[in-house]
Amino acid sequence: MVRRDNQDNWIATGLLGGGLLVAVADGIGGAPGGGQASAMAVEVLQEAIRRGEQAEVLARIIQQANLRIHQEATHRAELAGMGTTLTAAVVWQSRLVLAHVGDSRAYRITHQGAFRLTDDHSVAGEMERVGSISADEALRHPQRHVLTRAVGPYATVRVDSRALAWSSSDRLLLCTDGLYNALSEEQLFDICERFTGQAVVDALIAQALKQGGHDNVTVVMVES
Repeated sequence: MVRRDNQDNWIATGLLGGGLLVAVADGIGGAPGGGQASAMAVEVLQEAIRRGEQAEVLARIIQQANLRIHQEATHRAELAGMGTTLTAAVVWQSRLVLAHVGDSRAYRITHQGAFRLTDDHSVAGEMERVGSISADEALRHPQRHVLTRAVGPYATVRVDSRALAWSSSDRLLLCTDGLYNALSEEQLFDICERFTGQAVVDALIAQALKQGGHDNVTVVMVES
């Protein structure tokens, strides 16, 4: 509701042999080329998976995306320092592979609640992780938007990755910070309980915009 351009990108695509690749990316706000960086990140991810790279090396693919973005910025002065968050997953009926850099998030949605699967790579997120502030305090911290990791600004990046058992009754929600900075996890869960399919995505975004819409909002939901 307040920005002229949208630097978010996303992908949701089925894979040969089964499984679904999903990702959200949020270009670093205020930095040159943020939208281009997020677009490149999801493009590299899609290209790699479609040419046969295994989901188990999702973290390595993100490192490849990091290097490509960094090299592009190195060769074009106007894009110097460009970067993006990237949260990606490959989902099967009984298994999930997740890889993540930055402060976009992944949640497991069950009938018991919304459970965050990723840590925020931000100054506030690091403080929350060591216990110096609470999760609620992290959402209000003045340095909550200062990233400690991103895809692109440097030649290498450390990627968080994990493999999880999955249930077809669970839902996977990926989102940029425009969603969770506007809605509490209780609100997020309530909307997920009341809606399914495209309706849940529309309802989440509508509520985030209703409550201020201070950032772009991108949501990808995986459900059986």
